[in-house]
Amino acid sequence: MEEYSNTALKLHQFLLARHWNAQALVGPDPGIRFNARIGRFIKSYLPRRSWNDELCYLQAQGYWVLANWRLFAQMHDKVYRDIAVRCSEYMLTQQRNDGAWDYPNPEWRGRVATVEGIWGSLGLLETYRRTADAIFLSGALRWHKFLVERIGFQRMADELAINYFAGRDGGRVPNNSTDMLQFLAEIADVTGDQGYLQPCGGLLTFIRYVQKTTGEFPYIVEGIAGGKPRPHFQCYQYNAFQCLGLMRYHELTGDPTPLPIIAGVLRFLRTGLAEDGHAFYQCGEQHRAVTYHAAALGAAFTKAGQLGIHSYDDLSDRAFSYVLRMQQPDGGCIFSRRDYHLLSDRRSYPRNLAMILYHLLLRHPRVEKGIAVEEEVSDTMP
Repeated sequence: MEEYSNTALKLHQFLLARHWNAQALVGPDPGIRFNARIGRFIKSYLPRRSWNDELCYLQAQGYWVLANWRLFAQMHDKVYRDIAVRCSEYMLTQQRNDGAWDYPNPEWRGRVATVEGIWGSLGLLETYRRTADAIFLSGALRWHKFLVERIGFQRMADELAINYFAGRDGGRVPNNSTDMLQFLAEIADVTGDQGYLQPCGGLLTFIRYVQKTTGEFPYIVEGIAGGKPRPHFQCYQYNAFQCLGLMRYHELTGDPTPLPIIAGVLRFLRTGLAEDGHAFYQCGEQHRAVTYHAAALGAAFTKAGQLGIHSYDDLSDRAFSYVLRMQQPDGGCIFSRRDYHLLSDRRSYPRNLAMILYHLLLRHPRVEKGIAVEEEVSDTMP
């Protein structure tokens, strides 16, 4: 455990030195479209050139806030508390009057993305949980209002799926709906108002319906207005994040509905880990190795053990051992290896590094509602 703790602390120090500007994590991102496919490799192989591509992703801030609160609970050092509060305050300054945040990448200029606002708001809710300062709850609730009224759901029979962007219909993305389940559970938990959970039945019906017999969730399924289905895209990391969201929802609500869904996706994730610990990129593409993907699988396997399923403990160790090997002497981590079989990306991306940091910290005893608690083992999971 000490090895994982040291790795996390080195990574935290790296993020502080490289990407923290005393308000937010800022830096490049692997991005979308041309940059994701080609541009990031050019930049990685020409590190001395100034690329002027610093971005501030809300998702990065959410993970950063959650990680710092977890470190504060474990280390009792107010430095971590102060970072979490300052970053939360900064997110509020960037929130629009209607409760939304603009997407940071210029290729999607003018869009409002569900995942961005949810992860920023998860950070705000955690800061409210630990400080009781209502300003942070207010920001999260304004985002909730925007989500429900402006982004909205697609309803098909008993299924309910949250949209990917505001003002845009199309295919339904299961990953967004598991994020929404976690977000609603967190709001209900901190407010004590179970009314926020009302959409969860429909969201769970959707998730259960689209899950394949293998346990896998497809990336995109057809929506009300059509939308091209996409069965596979970075399958294992997306399924790991969905598994974590479902686990957190169950943890907070006690609802047993997602338990068989969780068991199925864990079986799928078992098939996505190589012998060396890297996560397969997607179904049919096993060579490409992205470090934060392995950390996401490791976190899902770790949480399985914390919920009482211990047949995944060895896989958790294997995935996180790979992550540890990818850490560089300065504390950062290699982003990816064997892209297109021969390229690698060694640039430092704060959004993905904040994810790795948070997932590494899940190896420690859980921290709930502002206090550290002992590990609990449940035999309720199938």
